[in-house]
Amino acid sequence: MKFRHKVLLVNIIIIAITLSISGYLIMSRQNRLMMDAQIKNAVTENNLIESVVEYSLLDIINNPKKSVKGSLPDISNQVTAGMLSTDTELFVGYEGELIYASNKKDTIPKKLLRKPAESGRKRYEVALEKQGSFVYVITAIFVEEKEIAIITKRNITDTKFIINNNIKMFRYFIVIILSLSGFLVYVLSLLLTRPLEKLNRVTDDFAEGNFATRSKIRSRDEVGLLSEKFNHMADSVENHIDELNDMIHRRDQFVADFTHEIKTPMTTIIGYADTIRSVELPRETEVKAAHYIFSEGKRLEQMSQHLFDLIYLKDGEIPKQPVNTQALGDAVVETILPSIEKAGISLEADFENDSLVGDASLLKTVFINLLDNARKATVAALDTDRASKEDADSNKDDTSKENDKNSEKKIIRFTGKKLPKESKNDGERYQFIVEDQGIGIAKEDIDRICDEFYMVDKSRSRQEGGAGLGMSLVAAILKEHGADLSIESELGVGTKMIVTF
Repeated sequence: MKFRHKVLLVNIIIIAITLSISGYLIMSRQNRLMMDAQIKNAVTENNLIESVVEYSLLDIINNPKKSVKGSLPDISNQVTAGMLSTDTELFVGYEGELIYASNKKDTIPKKLLRKPAESGRKRYEVALEKQGSFVYVITAIFVEEKEIAIITKRNITDTKFIINNNIKMFRYFIVIILSLSGFLVYVLSLLLTRPLEKLNRVTDDFAEGNFATRSKIRSRDEVGLLSEKFNHMADSVENHIDELNDMIHRRDQFVADFTHEIKTPMTTIIGYADTIRSVELPRETEVKAAHYIFSEGKRLEQMSQHLFDLIYLKDGEIPKQPVNTQALGDAVVETILPSIEKAGISLEADFENDSLVGDASLLKTVFINLLDNARKATVAALDTDRASKEDADSNKDDTSKENDKNSEKKIIRFTGKKLPKESKNDGERYQFIVEDQGIGIAKEDIDRICDEFYMVDKSRSRQEGGAGLGMSLVAAILKEHGADLSIESELGVGTKMIVTF
């Protein structure tokens, strides 16, 4: 059953019950008043007849020549002719015997003669007969110890007809009112539920995959609030679906990149291994092939370790404990310094003593990766500078060449410091900075540098044993530690990696 039909049914039931109860109470009161008026008139008329009869009997009692029983018909006849209304008939009984009737053709129930009212009191009965409705008023008087019953029969058929007609008209009135109110309620419920129908259609469209659809209902009632909630839900669902689609795309890209990255070293390993297996090579060539096999195997091992760390960060719970910033920085420098010095690059390090909460080994991985990237970028810059100066250097003397060699030595800076609070409500902050004088990163590459398998210079990265997983691992570790990574870079000048805890 539709909601508007429920509203219609409930309202008709409420209106019907309300009209019936109120109408019944009003009609009952009105009918009661009309019947009370008729009964009151009948009793008053009976009182007058009783008074006249009693007064007339006084003369009969004092006259020994007349009897009460014989005189009652004459007295009753005089009363009928002089004061009885056209709607009333008079009956007089003597000792349980009917001795007078104003209408000879009419009769009364014998029980009224046998059991009249007590002396000095009256009683009445409403009777429905074939001729109509009547009110009987009975009075008993005693004269010479004989019971005389004075009974009036008042016709109230017209009153009963009016009452019944009022009831009938009231029923018609209820039917008409219910019909009109039902029509109005249906129209109103149709207007009130129309926004719900619109929202229902929008919901169906949304369920069928049209995630861009939105409800355009604008009202200040509950339906308008429901519309706003639906739009808010639709926005959230659409955003989540976009995120899921992006995640699926990234996953597919991840699988494709991973397959490609594995295929390259595996092809090299298989090729050199097959050469060593099937061809007798000179010792120098054999060592060179073994070196390629070893280096590509190490690259696969490094890639596997990075992938394992990424999966661990996404699915595992990282235990955290206080980490001294100076000790962390010194441990990183001790690990990375030999490879930096081997590349002919200077490393400057300085750390303010403070404490962080995190995993020391994972944080060490972060800064080793950042410093290793700085080394690669600086080496690339040195190679570029040397290639561009080869022709000019051939024309200089030995002293000038030595000065140029010293001047082209570059520096990587690795520093850590406390940051002042920007306001009283801010927490304490600590910042590590890795700054190099390398080739720099283009702006379009900065936004993607933390994606899995993304490499700015793929050929150089593979030569260095990289697989494009270092920065994605860095981003995942820093996210787990609630740290922010910002990158400032300029092509040909250098890059600054800023990590803020």
